[in-house]
Amino acid sequence: MNYKDILTFDSRPSLKNPYIICGLNGWVNGGEVSVAGINYFIKQFNGVKFAEMPTSRYHIYQIPGLESLRPVFKMEEGLIEETHLPENQFYYAKNPTSEHDLIFFSGTEPNLYWEEYADTVVELACEFGASRLYTLCGILDRSPYTREPYISCTCTDAKIKEEVERYNVTFSNREGPATFNQMLIYACKKKNLEGINFTVRVPCYPEYNVIIGYSPKSAKAVLIRLKDLMHLDIDFEELDNDIKELEGKLNFIRQQNEEFNVYIEKLEKDYVEMPYEESLDISADDAVRLAEEFLKDNKDNGN
Repeated sequence: MNYKDILTFDSRPSLKNPYIICGLNGWVNGGEVSVAGINYFIKQFNGVKFAEMPTSRYHIYQIPGLESLRPVFKMEEGLIEETHLPENQFYYAKNPTSEHDLIFFSGTEPNLYWEEYADTVVELACEFGASRLYTLCGILDRSPYTREPYISCTCTDAKIKEEVERYNVTFSNREGPATFNQMLIYACKKKNLEGINFTVRVPCYPEYNVIIGYSPKSAKAVLIRLKDLMHLDIDFEELDNDIKELEGKLNFIRQQNEEFNVYIEKLEKDYVEMPYEESLDISADDAVRLAEEFLKDNKDNGN
């Protein structure tokens, strides 16, 4: 099936060399990293919906034992007031301070036609002249919430990998069932589109009934790297407040439960942290200008 027959367009915006960022609900949305992350981008850049993919072709609503796949309805006094069905929607945002505009894909991991779904996303990216595709996802992990989370990557080629190495990440080494994000990177590789998948660890402690439904620290760990990779202007104040609130709650649990506290202390002791500092994000010309101004000021001051 031709991808243009699958998509429904509200508009066809004129975009300059865009990046496309994908966040999908599903198996690798641990800590809401994918959904919360892509929604944060859409909100920050006032994304405008311009296209969508059908849900009925790719999603099975009823699978035994998986209640979460069903549409969610809200009823009041016998009337359906709200409906929440799987969505596969594309948004765009102009980015006047950059050579790259932005496309955001907020989707739901498909149950059917994986290759067609992935190829459709990549075909849209290529139609609008995208230069690179990013995906973000989270997996649950027994890691200390007090430390910076690990991030692993899958890339389309060695050149991209060399670029990403500067952002303090590890690289995937495993053989087994693919995530859908990896399927997207595979679809990019087939079309010679640069692609990077970021997988971040999300703290989870089932032994103590501590499940972190939303992990703002894990989401920020990915977003801050994407910010620097794409040279974006993003305000992290909301995420920082969420991080502070969640860690306050977890600290309280540690105070009330000595066994849990000892467990976290052991995780901290065994954990090798890979921190990443947000870059100043200035161009080479600006860096030279600032250096010249610094030297001039020191000379004027007799230093």
